[in-house]
Amino acid sequence: MNYNNYTIVITGLGGQGLIKLLQILGDSLVRKGYKVMTSEKHGLSQRGGMVTCFLRFGDMIAAPIPIIGSAEMIITTEKSCILNVLQYANPNKSTKFIITEYKKAILDSKYPSDKDISDILKNYSNHLYFLSSENFPKNQKTTNLFVLGYILKFLPIEKNDIELILKDYFSGEFQAINQEALINGIKYQR
Repeated sequence: MNYNNYTIVITGLGGQGLIKLLQILGDSLVRKGYKVMTSEKHGLSQRGGMVTCFLRFGDMIAAPIPIIGSAEMIITTEKSCILNVLQYANPNKSTKFIITEYKKAILDSKYPSDKDISDILKNYSNHLYFLSSENFPKNQKTTNLFVLGYILKFLPIEKNDIELILKDYFSGEFQAINQEALINGIKYQR
């Protein structure tokens, strides 16, 4: 795998958890010797609106926001949010889509069906990974660490790299439950 100029797009609802995921992942990559640039676009994140974060890493990064069609990985923590970032998927359908099955319906609007979402995504990627919500941690605030554990198989960092960083972001029981979520994500098979 070429990590010269690797782009990850992360999207979902809310905000603080996604940004913390971005920071933990970025810090881990920096400690491995990669140059890292991050950026985020906030909607009404404090009111549960969509947030999109970008992480680019490699030997040489020119800008924090990726070029359309250049993402190697797109992650969503709310299923329908992925429909808003499809322009970043590589036209050769090589982008890995990591999709949690968490859904948050909006009042007075029709949520797209699972089939509709899958059919659309198949036009953009040959690598769809749906993470079943029944395997997520009981504490929903640790779902991002579960996702992080899952995506480690695609990245040049390991569990130990993330564990070192977790100590900087969490303490006490929060460190323990996030550590558990990370391990469960690593073990998750799909």
